[in-house]
Amino acid sequence: MALLHLTFAPCPLNRLPMPGADEAHVWLVDLEAPCDNWLSPAEQERADAMRHAEKQRHFIAARSALRLILSKYIGGAPEQLGLATAAQGKPFLDMPNAPQFNVTHARGKALIAVAHVPLGIDLEFARSVRNLDRLVENYFAPEEEKILTSLPNDQRAQAFLAAWTRKEACLKATGEGIAGGLHRYRVTLRADEEAQLLSIDGNESAAQAWTLHAFAAFGDGQAAICAASPSLAVQGFAL
Repeated sequence: MALLHLTFAPCPLNRLPMPGADEAHVWLVDLEAPCDNWLSPAEQERADAMRHAEKQRHFIAARSALRLILSKYIGGAPEQLGLATAAQGKPFLDMPNAPQFNVTHARGKALIAVAHVPLGIDLEFARSVRNLDRLVENYFAPEEEKILTSLPNDQRAQAFLAAWTRKEACLKATGEGIAGGLHRYRVTLRADEEAQLLSIDGNESAAQAWTLHAFAAFGDGQAAICAASPSLAVQGFAL
């Protein structure tokens, strides 16, 4: 796949300036690495209710990392940041002029994106896909289905996961989630094409208000970031 080349600088020790109007920061987080627990009492209660030990551990690590990262932009103690949850389950900072952010995680790894504008990020790892043809038929635009079915079998799963990652990043940026309809967001998926949002509900003009980038993360991970900006520069950091 034609991907954005993104390098990840070591975590700055001091406060960071917020990304500019057309910028986003993407943070790499290893959820298996030792970390401090910055959860609020409500978040800790949520974690304590999780029966699966790995899920609980990853939730604590991801939410603590998010709080620590956000504190680098706005100051204050990580555990005291006012995180709230929107109707669709997307967390946000309950304060004026708050930075926008989004989180994705898979296989004990996480990506956290921060910007001034609505954005979404998604991470997927290479794997076999069961019922691929049915998924494409149900969730992809007809133009995308035509491209995918024309690819050799050894390329289809990779292209499918790339497209799925890009579409989910778009839906997370709007706050809709998968329920909002993957087929509504048509994206590029050929190996020789850069990631691009081509249309929303068949409207190419609407897509031009957004930027979609795809990049590699954690070795064989495929990632995508979508933001409400017609031109977006991305900078990477590792926590």
